[in-house]
Amino acid sequence: MKFLVVLIIQITACIFVSGNDNNFLFNSDRFPENEATPTLGNGVIGFVVHSDAVFLNGVFNGARERSHRARIPNYANLQLETCDHRAGVQSQCSYQLDMRFGRFRTIYSDPALRYRVVHDVYPHRFWPNVIVNQFRLQRLDGQGVIQVRVQQIAGAQSADVTFDPAVQVDVNGELYLVQCGRTNELEDPLLQAVRTEVCVYYRDYPTVMELPSDRTAHEFFFFTGFGTDRTAVLNQLRVISPLNTERVQTSEMNRLWETWGITVSGSEELDRAIKASAFHIICNIPEDFTIITTNQPIGTSPSGLGRGGSPGQDFQGHTHWDQDLWILPVVTLLNPTATRAMLRYRAGRASAGAAANAADNGNEGWQYPWASAQTGREVSPSADAAELQHHVTADVAFATRLYLAATNDLAWLRAEGCQLAYQTAKFWMNRAVYNEETDKFDIRFVTGPDASHRNVSNNAFTNVVAAHNLFFGEFAGCMCRAALQLSQGDWELLTRTARSLQLPYDSTVDFHPQFEGFTQGTQVGQADAVLLIYPLQLPMKDITKQQNLRIYSQATPANTPAMTWPIITIGWLDLDEPTLAATHLRQTYQPYLRSPFNVWNERPAGFGGASNFVTGAGGFLQAIINGYAGIRLHDSELTFKPRLPPGTTRLLIPRIHYMESVFSLEILPDKFTISTVLANITPLELLVDNQGYEMCSNCVVSGVHNATLRFRRGVLNGCELRPTTLDMRLADQNGGATNKVSFILVAVLAVKYLMKINFE
Repeated sequence: MKFLVVLIIQITACIFVSGNDNNFLFNSDRFPENEATPTLGNGVIGFVVHSDAVFLNGVFNGARERSHRARIPNYANLQLETCDHRAGVQSQCSYQLDMRFGRFRTIYSDPALRYRVVHDVYPHRFWPNVIVNQFRLQRLDGQGVIQVRVQQIAGAQSADVTFDPAVQVDVNGELYLVQCGRTNELEDPLLQAVRTEVCVYYRDYPTVMELPSDRTAHEFFFFTGFGTDRTAVLNQLRVISPLNTERVQTSEMNRLWETWGITVSGSEELDRAIKASAFHIICNIPEDFTIITTNQPIGTSPSGLGRGGSPGQDFQGHTHWDQDLWILPVVTLLNPTATRAMLRYRAGRASAGAAANAADNGNEGWQYPWASAQTGREVSPSADAAELQHHVTADVAFATRLYLAATNDLAWLRAEGCQLAYQTAKFWMNRAVYNEETDKFDIRFVTGPDASHRNVSNNAFTNVVAAHNLFFGEFAGCMCRAALQLSQGDWELLTRTARSLQLPYDSTVDFHPQFEGFTQGTQVGQADAVLLIYPLQLPMKDITKQQNLRIYSQATPANTPAMTWPIITIGWLDLDEPTLAATHLRQTYQPYLRSPFNVWNERPAGFGGASNFVTGAGGFLQAIINGYAGIRLHDSELTFKPRLPPGTTRLLIPRIHYMESVFSLEILPDKFTISTVLANITPLELLVDNQGYEMCSNCVVSGVHNATLRFRRGVLNGCELRPTTLDMRLADQNGGATNKVSFILVAVLAVKYLMKINFE
């Protein structure tokens, strides 16, 4: 019976998604310009549709700031000669991006109406090292043999990988050519032992496909393999076949959309924007089984996996704070297994580089780079960003803290998370400077998210996210004292620093200046201080929130990056200002989506910006999930304050993961419903409109105003993750009494301050 109930729930989820199937389809009679060309990926392979480059997760070439995703010639780039977009507009060709299936389709219709050709290309979800090309020739009214010319446009040989000569290998009776090689240059010889091996399996593709005179239709399948493990690629090519590729792809994509199929009714435009945003993220996350069985390296770049093969372009494939602050908050609620893998990239693969970065700058602990690639060493080509945008270190710790709040994964915390939390907190402990005049700590010489104001002191966002990091570091130090080899009390100094970090505040206007010396009316590139409301959730008066939102909305220019308006939308929703929120919701996506395929861009039309901007997709989905659905993660609870986006009659989030349980949330004009999809035996308490309900499998509870899933965490090993507070004089800590430890701390910090002055 239990199996039957679960099956019914799964079928219902599929119905929820398939009810808006047309909103997964984006059509055009023209092939788009580069910035509007979609990118396809599966978390292992990525490529821009009909481009001459393929990229693999975790494969980079070039030393330090020249490190970039290694370009691999795209031997899977097959095109109908009659639809070659390089030759200009082909009136007989049309194009479709099918996000539900994960493919790009080209359709050629013969002007004489004799036949039609449908060409699909897609990276496979289940066999993630394989790109599939599928051609279907369909006779309409023509007679005799029909011939269709196909061309392979793999592009020039790679400047990043030196391949050995091709050799032949038999794969299920088909002859494949195999080329293997290694990347040409290590990112950092001290942290990288060998150059990365890359292998490509491809066939000699026919230049002409024929439909015999006695057939009305015929299909041709071509499989191309790319990977860093030649055996894995070969094994996948041996299993995939024309008989199973579509069926398995459909099954895997359906399963993904059961989680990612967030749907609204009443606004086709908004629903299509949501689906496009989810698709942008899905393309960069491998399947859970791939993550678990292969220890797949994951570092998501702002432009995704399919771009970044040249120095100076598309973020070079580097991982920035975008992953930790803009993408992971969505992924953590929908697929915590993927979040754990992304954090494994930070905690494991990049940790040695983070330690080296800190040491290079005379700091202790771990300093995550502004741009991270193969090793975790700083690889940003921008000296300003590398030297000043240190908030990325705390952003990584913040994402780690969110993951723990969503999962209570203490095994992971002890194995990987404690080291990350404590070492990054040590960085801020060392980075902060004691200010005798204020009896507080300053964080000087930094650039916040707003890169238009460089080298400032006490950037509001940086100081608050650093305080979060320090409190989390204290908890990690206490939890893992033996593994971290700490003496009793070593971790307590972290929170002393955190509580006394400066928080810029103007009591006259009642707002938070973006940094020390900021004046109202100054134009900003990005509204750092608004981030204090969300995602940092710093407690403040409603009037202060309102002032922050009003002042920075007016100070934000038209060319601001896509992440700005979602946060302002969420802020107005926090203040129950639906009209202002609705105005900003339109700003979150309409200027940033490029037609005809709803490709995200970093900046509004007319201002340039990076294409396939996954960061924008993540920020927009936060406006839907954390704004309108009102879902907020706290250290010991998940809260809901649901409402409908403007012009809609229903909002469905089919999967929300919390503490090993899975829920769905449906919001209607007069109520919301939380349904339990999967409930594990965990200490959870559900309150809806302040009424308690017992947790159970397959439960359905409705409400009108709010709900809370409360986790009874308790105190672990005498350790407690304390609420973040800051802007307190050091002398006022511990009830106003400056004890012996405080005197010692002041002395230590004074010496450190003098040493910093000597160095600077």
